[in-house]
Amino acid sequence: VVSTPEYGKVFISVKSTTGQNLTETQKETLKSNLQPFTVASITPVIVDPETLFLILNSTVKYNSSATTKSTETISTNVRATIESFNDDDLKTFNGIFRHSKLTGQIDDTDTAITSNTLNVTLSKLFTPDTTQSKGYNIYYNNKFFNPHTEHNKASGGIIASTGFGISGQTGLEFFFDDDGAGNLRIYRLVGGLRTYYSSTAGTVDYTNGTITINPLFISSVSNYDGSTQNQIRITSIPDSLDVVPKRNQLLEIDTVNSTVQSQVDTISVGNDSGNVSFTTTSSTASTSSY
Repeated sequence: VVSTPEYGKVFISVKSTTGQNLTETQKETLKSNLQPFTVASITPVIVDPETLFLILNSTVKYNSSATTKSTETISTNVRATIESFNDDDLKTFNGIFRHSKLTGQIDDTDTAITSNTLNVTLSKLFTPDTTQSKGYNIYYNNKFFNPHTEHNKASGGIIASTGFGISGQTGLEFFFDDDGAGNLRIYRLVGGLRTYYSSTAGTVDYTNGTITINPLFISSVSNYDGSTQNQIRITSIPDSLDVVPKRNQLLEIDTVNSTVQSQVDTISVGNDSGNVSFTTTSSTASTSSY
């Protein structure tokens, strides 16, 4: 569902208790059940919810003199806090991601924690049609970080993706990025360097948080997260650390690719050489470009 008005229609999005989208039969049944309550000029339209994933990178510092817990245990407990926040505050149509609320809960995970930083990346999945050339619109509905034109152009901007194949380019793996000036690009890695297949593969609307992919024959999708995939993941950097779901959108933390790193706070213990860290993440090997 987009912001452009469609008069005479009421859009209804349903989150199933099974976690699966409604079937077409279930949608038709729901519309039939609503018919006695609708105004004659209004048409109900059932649309699937869309999930905007949040990939979090948390760095926690703690006073090792105030606890007997290991860095591994601190990281594991912080991860549990993040997962609880995910279940309790998100995954609903009005579930706003409040950055300060989660960082406060992370601080409260253990009395030995002295501070934490939390970086946020937005992630959307889309399923390409691998049988024909087709264009795609991907809506994040949150402003992207773009402090000036051509921001981070040489290093790929703020857009990244998992890999995919293009028809006619046998055996090659491609990725998306952006030039910081509103152009979506396609590149492949040659000797570790980005070689661009297209510098105008689509557009990036930083203000409205929309990526448009021009008609493209995507012939295959690379595997990632340790399993076979049929979707491409595209990530972006948000302009705000608070993320708000809009219309039929749900927010959910990607706990597989989020990381937690705990470090001894050397200021608290008064020993600059005592910086020990431990990182936990559920992520497995990925073919993504980020």
